[in-house]
Amino acid sequence: MNLGSMRKIMIKSAKDKLARHKNLGQRSTLSVLQVAELLDFVSGKNEATTTHPAIFFDNGFSLN
Repeated sequence: MNLGSMRKIMIKSAKDKLARHKNLGQRSTLSVLQVAELLDFVSGKNEATTTHPAIFFDNGFSLN
């Protein structure tokens, strides 16, 4: 797997997480900071090296 395809997979995962967050509304487990990081990553304002990889995996951690 090359770097380009890994980036596409990460962007798709981020978009899926944001869509799930939107559908869940207040019941979402994502914190404001996690959502901001995902939005920055999808929009290209944040490099993959500065994004915390944990936001792409389902975990029970939330700052809410």
